[in-house]
Amino acid sequence: MKLEGKYNIESIIYQILFLHKGPIVKFTLYLNDIRFCPGLNNWLHFLSNHHVEEFRLECLTRLSVSHLLFSLEHLTHLHLANVKVRLPSTFKGFGRLVKLHLSCVALLLEELDRFISKCPMLEYIDLRSPIDHMLGHLVTDAPNLKSFHFQGILGSFYFKNASCLKEMSIIRFPSVVDTTSEPRGNNSNMIKFLSPLSSITSLKFYRGSLSSLASGGVPHKLPFNLDHIRFLVLDIAGFESTSDVRCALCLIRSSPNLQSLEIGINQLIVPDIDRLEATTQFLKAQQKYEFPLCCLENVEVLGFSGVEPEMEFVKLLLSSATALMKLEIHCKYKVGTRKGIKMLKEFLSIPRASTRAELIFKDRFGICFKIGLASTRF
Repeated sequence: MKLEGKYNIESIIYQILFLHKGPIVKFTLYLNDIRFCPGLNNWLHFLSNHHVEEFRLECLTRLSVSHLLFSLEHLTHLHLANVKVRLPSTFKGFGRLVKLHLSCVALLLEELDRFISKCPMLEYIDLRSPIDHMLGHLVTDAPNLKSFHFQGILGSFYFKNASCLKEMSIIRFPSVVDTTSEPRGNNSNMIKFLSPLSSITSLKFYRGSLSSLASGGVPHKLPFNLDHIRFLVLDIAGFESTSDVRCALCLIRSSPNLQSLEIGINQLIVPDIDRLEATTQFLKAQQKYEFPLCCLENVEVLGFSGVEPEMEFVKLLLSSATALMKLEIHCKYKVGTRKGIKMLKEFLSIPRASTRAELIFKDRFGICFKIGLASTRF
């Protein structure tokens, strides 16, 4: 295509669209200047008549997008970033939409709920805050959903229908956290949230997600098994939060076929000694309970500082995981120091349920120690 004369970006896009012959399957637009937004409505109107399947719009500054966006009824992929939209009352849904990505999109929570429910073929959802009024409650009805990712602040959300969901990751920043240690009747957020996830194979809870999950109390074990979970990632708030540790143990106990476990430790700058001691006593008390881990083969611990509750947690895993092949610990301090050597000696004295378990210690300086089947002297 040859463009003669002087054109601004808006006029160039106009010419590209109107001179294009044939179907337009994919349309991607990155805007760093909202002065181009007057042309966007015309482009959306044009695209609505060309059966566009993939639409991606990213803006440097917040841009309001008209209702014409929802006239793209042949969409299979929709990616919006840093825009403001309002769902029209006449919206009948995207019957072919498979993938949805919303990042920093200003959209009323009830409208998001209605949008998802009217896109029955959705298989992939990625939501990243801010979404307006995220302190409300989102009830997701997505019968074909296979992958769900969320990052942001939200009062609560549940899956009304998620029988096909295979993988989920949550990075959550709660505003109010209920850390009641025992479940109150049927009010356990953990039970309500996880019960529809019968097919989940990969579950990742980052940042404050476990604290949110603890709302309403945490049972010793879920009243149902998460039989299909193979990979579990859990961020624990420095082992100062007993509710986080309760959540972690409950999830592990309820995942009988778990193969890989990753634990991230977010240690506070000034640890609370009393809370650490409370967690330590709680973990020691768990030794008397059955803790079968017959399928767990790989464990990775990030941000390990060697405080007593962390050691007790690792002891519990080592004494229970009969199929463990590798335990990899990423330490915060230098492994070769006196403190590091003392920790390594302590690990040597821990009984291991698996005769094949190899312990690997790495620090941020690149130093690595391995403890294999035979004992090692330091």
